[in-house]
Amino acid sequence: MKHSVKFLLTLLLLTFPLMGFSQRIYDRSGSYIGRFDDGRIYDRSGTYQGKVDGGRIYDRSGTYQGKIDGDRFYDRSGTYQGKIDGDRIYDRSGSYQGRVTDGYVYDRSGSRIGRGDNVPLRILVLIFFYAFFPLR
Repeated sequence: MKHSVKFLLTLLLLTFPLMGFSQRIYDRSGSYIGRFDDGRIYDRSGTYQGKVDGGRIYDRSGTYQGKIDGDRFYDRSGTYQGKIDGDRIYDRSGSYQGRVTDGYVYDRSGSRIGRGDNVPLRILVLIFFYAFFPLR
């Protein structure tokens, strides 16, 4: 009996930290389209699509695609793509593109276009507004 309880406690302790890293991404209809795991992006089938490492963005082959500098986004040539201001997203010309609130992603008209469970705001912006990773 003692060993069963120890085993169960150990299993629970090992499982709960993994549950916290369940960073799933969904489209507008609520369908699963991918996940974010330790800086890496995977599509719905589990295929690696790229990563964000130290603010630098790489595609699946490891090619540099751009960077995140604070709340600003740049493409591979260093061209400014847009920014985050609070929960609002703007493109390079300063036009409002949408917002991310509590993991829900909305376009400029207020329609929900996606959701992320425990996914960082900047990653959701890369996916839904700047299309750095082909999940949709």
